[in-house]
Amino acid sequence: MNRAAQGTVKADVNPARLGVKCFAVLGLLTAALQAQTAPATSLLSSRLLRLDRHLADYDSELRLSNGRVDVDAMVARLKELGVSTYYWLIWHAATDWEDLKLFLPKAAHAGLEVWVYLVPPSESPPHTFLSSEPFGTDYPRWAEAIAQLSLQHTNLTAWVIDDFYANHRFFTPSYVREMQTMARRINPRLAFLPLMYFSEITRRFTDDYGGVIDGVVVAYPQDREEIDAAWAVLNDAASGAAGELSCPWDTPSRAGDLVSVSVSARVSSAGPCVLRFREQDDFTGPTAGYHFKQVLVDEAVVWEEDVAGGKTRWQEREVDVTKPVTGKSAVTVSFRLFDKQGVSNFGVRWRLRDLRAEGVQVAATLGEPSKWRVQRQGPLESGFGEPLNQGAGRFHIPFIVMTAGQAGEFRLRHGDPASPERIVEWLRMCLIARREGKCDAVVTYCLDKDSQSLTFPRVQQLFKEFGQPNK
Repeated sequence: MNRAAQGTVKADVNPARLGVKCFAVLGLLTAALQAQTAPATSLLSSRLLRLDRHLADYDSELRLSNGRVDVDAMVARLKELGVSTYYWLIWHAATDWEDLKLFLPKAAHAGLEVWVYLVPPSESPPHTFLSSEPFGTDYPRWAEAIAQLSLQHTNLTAWVIDDFYANHRFFTPSYVREMQTMARRINPRLAFLPLMYFSEITRRFTDDYGGVIDGVVVAYPQDREEIDAAWAVLNDAASGAAGELSCPWDTPSRAGDLVSVSVSARVSSAGPCVLRFREQDDFTGPTAGYHFKQVLVDEAVVWEEDVAGGKTRWQEREVDVTKPVTGKSAVTVSFRLFDKQGVSNFGVRWRLRDLRAEGVQVAATLGEPSKWRVQRQGPLESGFGEPLNQGAGRFHIPFIVMTAGQAGEFRLRHGDPASPERIVEWLRMCLIARREGKCDAVVTYCLDKDSQSLTFPRVQQLFKEFGQPNK
């Protein structure tokens, strides 16, 4: 479940990481044929989804003493919160599917849309004791059942599958197309969206799945830059995240594979020479000895750090380069992501910002990534160089940002303090991105709906403030 903290990651295992309108039959057939020839175009584009007013909440359902969902209390609390949509998780109890049927008409009366949220095979037996019942991991059967229910309750408009890309060997594009076909035969209006993580939003994903999904829910942005980078990929505006070096998940590499970005620099002082920059990578597990972050001067490594055990927060770095530049008038400065051992499934993203130099003058800053020279060996990727200028705006995949709304869940993703103020600060960042057109909608993850919650009234006020339709 995406509520689990990121833990140990083996170099050959991709874990479930932090860790989900009206078309005629001819239109459906046309869309399916287009998906074969232009897989980067979402199956039915944005016409299935009405996201202009979409502010949503997910999970943390209120329950009665007998374990059933308190549907009346849920409707009242969600109406009080001011959201338009609720994502109904089917996982905590075997009665969740039946409780959904009780919830839907009351939600409709309150003007609430409902999305069904299922767990993938990695969160089902034998991996856990819980599963989405009654159909388990038979997702075509789920597609039929949800579509049939959506005909009875028209406020059921979409469904989501959690930790989708961590299970993409199961959810192949052809399998997802089968699910979609089963659902669309019954209700062409029903939309399907996978739950993704920001590190998984790549051109490879849009190429493989853009033609068989109706949008994405993307979880836990570390900052505004992550939202903007995901928007660029999902709108065919760029081929890589600017200022980033990365190794994709589910991609093998060999020892010596690398991606390096370089720029010339003039030595301007005989005194101390220092490079200062900010950097951040998204791997916090203990697996060591594989990916290394490096700074080089004329091919000599002057700073190095294993990605293992890092923090997701930005780190300020200072590297003394006096010795390697002594006696030279010009040098080459490089940042490199280097594999000392090959991996089969160990992804990481390394972001770089705010390069400042003392005693040397670099020809380009990290804020000018297109001016850096790129060298690659193997599958590692770069958000530098000329490829950044590519992107034709050929498609738009609807994009919903999910942000943690409960203290414990927030702490797992962003560390302390996990205060109501900081949770709301993150939500405000996401809502501003929505207002500025960099995402289509926002959903809170596990917002505490208890009557004593200190976070709920702050989120309620923020939803009221940003509750107008997207412009």
